[in-house]
Amino acid sequence: DGHGSHVTSEMVRIGFDNDVMLYCLPPHTTHRLQPCDVGAFGPLKKFWFTAIEWYLRLTGRELGTNHVPLIYMLARRAAFQPRTLLRAWSKSGI
Repeated sequence: DGHGSHVTSEMVRIGFDNDVMLYCLPPHTTHRLQPCDVGAFGPLKKFWFTAIEWYLRLTGRELGTNHVPLIYMLARRAAFQPRTLLRAWSKSGI
């Protein structure tokens, strides 16, 4: 939302150094973006925990930092389906 505590020069530098594009969303847009919270990030959280449980059962080891991107991408692929996202926007009336 552009609040000073959300954007620091260190964060911008780290993002730039790692080819991460940072977006500052306009203030007062939460009511328009909330469908993403429910329709995308809610399922992502569910699939993230499911993927971690799968990893633990499969390997018997804790999830190491080197496996986080793989597990995240599995969860993201499962959660961010076009029909799921479209349904979230439709339910919100947008």
